[in-house]
Amino acid sequence: MEKKLVPIIESYNVEEEYLYIKSYLFLKGMAVEGEYINLLKALPLARKLHDGQHRKGLALVNGKKVHLPYILHVLKVCNTLAALRLPMAHDELDVLYTSAILHDALEDAEQYFPKGGIELVTDYGFPKEVYEVITLLSKHSGADEYELNDYFNRIKKNKIALLIKMSDRSHNVEDLYNMKLEKLHKYVDETRQYIYPLSSYAKQNYPELSSGVTILKSKIVSLTECTETIVDLYEEKLAEKDDEIAALKKELEELKGGLTSS
Repeated sequence: MEKKLVPIIESYNVEEEYLYIKSYLFLKGMAVEGEYINLLKALPLARKLHDGQHRKGLALVNGKKVHLPYILHVLKVCNTLAALRLPMAHDELDVLYTSAILHDALEDAEQYFPKGGIELVTDYGFPKEVYEVITLLSKHSGADEYELNDYFNRIKKNKIALLIKMSDRSHNVEDLYNMKLEKLHKYVDETRQYIYPLSSYAKQNYPELSSGVTILKSKIVSLTECTETIVDLYEEKLAEKDDEIAALKKELEELKGGLTSS
């Protein structure tokens, strides 16, 4: 007897919907028009899985600082890929867009997947390729260099996972300013060490994707380099202030010493 699929019942904060609804409706319309049946099913599921989650930092919206709902991130990752108009078959695009919308599901909503994510296939009826791509993209925090090498080596062998990773990074580098300085430098180093070579690998091994990959890399490089330059200037100013404070402390100690001896 064929197993009955789990119905996807949306649950989300209606008061936050205005912050992402345009992107959501655009992708929904694209899914209907393009007959991307899995993307159409993934949209409400992603909204449910990421309900109550937010991006780090605050954003100014209509003159008010707000926490942006996390669903906006996965929508932007998918929107970015759709805008590239990649020369891929219809079914491949459906897997690409669906996996992009759900790419953080296993990392950020693991409570819904006690069997490690295979429920995407068995319970929700997504293609096995979607599960495989999302599994490739999922990693635990604090991975060491060996684990990161293995992680990116596995991603580069799957062109759909590779595209999503680059689109994901292209959005994440927009928010570098929200990171603490130590994490920011670590993230920049990781981008240079793994993401830049990833784009070179893609151009060599997936030449049909070269134009799209070039666009993604250009955005990643420009935002990464710009942010690091600004942060370097900020750290120089901090160092100058630290030197000034140290000099003032020394003068104060010398002054105290002079008063004591007199």
